[in-house]
Amino acid sequence: MDQHRIDRLERWLLKKLDGSITPEEEQQLSLWMDEHPANRQLADAFADNDWLSAQLSELERIPVPRPVAPVHRVHFMRRWGWAAAAILLLGGTATYIWLKPAQKAAPDLAVTTIQDVLPGREGAILTLDNGEQVLLDSLPDGEVARQGGSRIRLLKGQLAYDEQSGKADAVRFNTVNTPRGRQFSLLLPDGTRVWLNSATMIKFPVAFTGAERRVEVSGEAYFEVAKNDAQPFTVQVNQSSEIKVLGTRFNIKAYLDEKIASTTLLDGKVSVTGNDEPVVLRPGQQANLGNGQLQVVQNAHVDAVMAWKNGLFNFEDRKLEDVMRELARWYDLDIVYEGKVPDITLGGEMSRNEPLSGVLIGLEELKIKFRMEAGRRLVILP
Repeated sequence: MDQHRIDRLERWLLKKLDGSITPEEEQQLSLWMDEHPANRQLADAFADNDWLSAQLSELERIPVPRPVAPVHRVHFMRRWGWAAAAILLLGGTATYIWLKPAQKAAPDLAVTTIQDVLPGREGAILTLDNGEQVLLDSLPDGEVARQGGSRIRLLKGQLAYDEQSGKADAVRFNTVNTPRGRQFSLLLPDGTRVWLNSATMIKFPVAFTGAERRVEVSGEAYFEVAKNDAQPFTVQVNQSSEIKVLGTRFNIKAYLDEKIASTTLLDGKVSVTGNDEPVVLRPGQQANLGNGQLQVVQNAHVDAVMAWKNGLFNFEDRKLEDVMRELARWYDLDIVYEGKVPDITLGGEMSRNEPLSGVLIGLEELKIKFRMEAGRRLVILP
């Protein structure tokens, strides 16, 4: 069953439960229930509030495995809260067994004795031109600072710059940093929207007054650039490459601890320059810069690239070491390997809203040996 249909059926079941389902939706749900006796049985069970409440309590303590593929390929676990219970119900008879009370072997000591770590959240540090810093994690909406006549505000958790009320006497720069375990979004002075992944920095002027709009980025950021042919938009990446924006939507992943810096274009056109001649990307293409070489991937896995912005981890065809770096940024962990790094390729995806315990259960199911130490230190054992 495709994910779109799963999402739709989940929504209908929840709406049926609270009485808000429309006649058309109820008709479609009825057709699905008629496809297989197990479907009707599961839908009827879902409508039983007492039974559902008991099963949801049980689910909080049970990791639900995804299918395991052949040797050398494994999938992460998912732990489901009540809002995802309908997805479990849609899986058929085998999934139904997971909802029934069952004896469950106690997980290994490594998982049960650690102090759980919450996932990352919205937040960032704004550094003004004079060096003053403003912690944006818990500020209410409203004005947070002024810079050279520009008013800086928080609007529904997003940083925004009002148009400058007068001519600036000097170019002033601001920097927004997302520490590990944080993500944030902002609206640049020209109307360009930027989403920052964890451990990311963007530096920009509080007003774009020159011949071009130029910003600097390190880490991972997704851009939706405001159109202005008279003032081209340029992104300087880690002082090693430059992106001239000829279109609108693209993602940059350029962490200093990664060997490859990637630019993936979703819409429009961008020109990427490394040590070689510029490469112009078309939608769906990706430019990878590493070891001084710039290579273009013709059909990039855009869904995987954008998973972070959509609240997901996508581990499809990812090596364990790569995944650990991503988890370290989101959960603010220190990852240490004792001995050789396990040669494991992962698959599947999971929500970025999972606490660390859900991830560790997944590692345990993959037979990956580890221990948690004080100071958020995760040690991967040989």
